[in-house]
Amino acid sequence: MEQQCCKECNCIRTTGVITRALGREVDKREWRNGEHWIDGYVDTPIGEVPKVKTELDFEDRLGAWKVRWGISCMNYTIKPGLYAVGNPNPTSPIFVSANYKLSFDALRSNLNGISAWMLVLDTKGINVWCAAGAGTFGTDEIVNRIEKTNLSKVVSNRTLIVPQLGAPGVSAHKVKERSGFQVIYGPARASDIQQFMHNGR
Repeated sequence: MEQQCCKECNCIRTTGVITRALGREVDKREWRNGEHWIDGYVDTPIGEVPKVKTELDFEDRLGAWKVRWGISCMNYTIKPGLYAVGNPNPTSPIFVSANYKLSFDALRSNLNGISAWMLVLDTKGINVWCAAGAGTFGTDEIVNRIEKTNLSKVVSNRTLIVPQLGAPGVSAHKVKERSGFQVIYGPARASDIQQFMHNGR
């Protein structure tokens, strides 16, 4: 039997295993918006966390092309929450991103070969830079997303890697005071992440 999981979400759930990694109940087998980029799940103390692919496929590239031509650009989003890349453990790096899918794709496609966590904020489908200016990529949402995903129960690492373009909206010392997580700023371009990690960040 299928039913809508909540009024604010269009996903459908069936009787079965539920994961709370996205900050609310979501059936791991049923994704209304067709998240073809999910490649299994990682077991954690809070349940199963979706694992994402690092290779973009035709559907991703087609979606990006449409958005750049102004087609469905206002709803090119993913669900905020916690995602895994590779086979992360409690000490793996934690990258913060926006829930605008182009930002999300840019990050995951540059994490190939890196086991990490991705903390995706609810920026209302706006990219990192613009969301930082609008206030949706900021201190409050980072703290809120840490709490909603139970991040502190998943990781022992207490350092968040925030994209440099998100810095205008983030108060690092307030995030530390309110959540216990330290903020460091990564490169402005996702394509520089591999070198950033190679240099020991």
